[in-house]
Amino acid sequence: MVVHVGRIAPEKNLPLAVRCFRALQRQQPEARFVWVGDGPARADLQAANPDFIFTGIQRGDELARTYASADLFCFPSLSETFGNVTLEAMASGIATVAFDYGAAREHLCDGAHGATAAFGDEAGFERAFLATALATDLPGMGSAARQAVLHLHPDRVAEDFAGLLAGLAERREAA
Repeated sequence: MVVHVGRIAPEKNLPLAVRCFRALQRQQPEARFVWVGDGPARADLQAANPDFIFTGIQRGDELARTYASADLFCFPSLSETFGNVTLEAMASGIATVAFDYGAAREHLCDGAHGATAAFGDEAGFERAFLATALATDLPGMGSAARQAVLHLHPDRVAEDFAGLLAGLAERREAA
């Protein structure tokens, strides 16, 4: 099961996700693609792909169950400022494929937690997606992804950010 979580909108580069999944489906016809979220592109995407599963917006335990059911997270967006869903997927123990920027650049180790592709390289993304989806150790990648982000507790992230801001303020005052 492949999952995409996020706004279903043109800026999320969804045609690439569809191409990636269709390439996988040619080799694994039993594969399924689950879409979590809503947005202006949902109706057209759903009409063009009646075999996809659309859950609508999910939060809390419902979203956690969906993540826990997935084998691979596909995140082809080129418009994120950070991409928190990348960390959510990794924390849920899912191998992840994303472009090498934002959260993926900071936390996703190519080949160990899933795969990254150079920013904007759609052919590279598709190759990385397919190689990861067909990897023999997909569960191991998911476990490694989870371990890689366990230290990112929200309280710790907030503390680190507050410390960064305080340090910048001190440097400004000293200047």
